[in-house]
Amino acid sequence: MPTFTIVSFNAHGGLRPYRDRTCRPYDLRAVLASFAADVIVVQESWWPDEGTAAVDDVADDLGAKVFALPFGRGSLAPWPHVPRNGSGNGMVGLAVLTTLPAQEVARLPVGRVLADPAPERGALCLELDVGGTTVDLVGLHLSSRLPYGPPLQLRRLAPLLPPPGRPAVVTGDCNFWGPGVCAFLPGWRRAVIGRTWPARMPHSQIDHILVRPEVGVVDSEVLPDVGSDHRPVRATLSA
Repeated sequence: MPTFTIVSFNAHGGLRPYRDRTCRPYDLRAVLASFAADVIVVQESWWPDEGTAAVDDVADDLGAKVFALPFGRGSLAPWPHVPRNGSGNGMVGLAVLTTLPAQEVARLPVGRVLADPAPERGALCLELDVGGTTVDLVGLHLSSRLPYGPPLQLRRLAPLLPPPGRPAVVTGDCNFWGPGVCAFLPGWRRAVIGRTWPARMPHSQIDHILVRPEVGVVDSEVLPDVGSDHRPVRATLSA
């Protein structure tokens, strides 16, 4: 069966947070290129009003295509700062980079939750061509408003996901622990198990790659700290 490699990474806008609550840039373009993956799902991607986004630069470097789902306007200082009045100097949201042939199928709403800093959230559903096999990919970034936010959004998302019987992957920053995510998304299993947050000394896994039974897991891992407040997760899958 054909295989492909996928990485999910919350990039924190290309900024590394420090204990004094300041943030300093890291080389996000180099980090994304270093993953050497067929598909990279990037949460908290940043598109500045002036200049180019790291995801677009890397896509040009790799000959990849970018699919984007903006969540709202914001600013890098402070980060994340996404005011609901639409002000800011750029857009923040979800990006999917793929060197595999792909097409966008749908944008799946997950709804707002109280006190969420992002005015909008959702999931991006693509169809990937993996060696002639169609694989559904859903990239997402759920609210960090615990304890109620992620469960509410997972419950809303579940009936919108691709139907059973098709090779499918759901991946992203769920801001929720693995057993809880699987409880709200029955029929999906975790391809990666390991701590991802906070990046320096992680104690929790909130970044996930989930697969349906039609998708095999060849290998998987949590990658080292690369600059964000999250560690990336990586899996080689077969379909």
